[in-house]
Amino acid sequence: MNSSDRLDRIEAILAATAVQQQANTEALTRLEAQTSANSEAIRRLEVQTLANATAIDRLTERIDQLTDRVDRLAQRFDGLVSAIGSHQEALRLISQQNNEWREQMRIIQTEIRDIWQYLNNQLRNRGNGGGQN
Repeated sequence: MNSSDRLDRIEAILAATAVQQQANTEALTRLEAQTSANSEAIRRLEVQTLANATAIDRLTERIDQLTDRVDRLAQRFDGLVSAIGSHQEALRLISQQNNEWREQMRIIQTEIRDIWQYLNNQLRNRGNGGGQN
């Protein structure tokens, strides 16, 4: 191999290396642009993630408040159910007492009727010249 061939060969390698280096430079430029775009997208995602976390915190707080309200309402409901149960028992006792009083009134009315009947019979017997009892 002579020196001229060697130089041609070196020039060809240098030319190919220059072409490859240009291609690599262009690829690096595209990678840098993509990296920059990715960095911007990551920044936007971080902002959105923070906004989402803040919204989730507010929703969690609201859910806690609503849960507390539901618990208080459940306690009130339990109290009302208990009060209704107490009132039902009171009504049952009043109804029982009322029934007992009705029975006593029926007995008294029967006794009054019997007394009136006895007195009427006594008056009739006196009016008819009836005797003494």
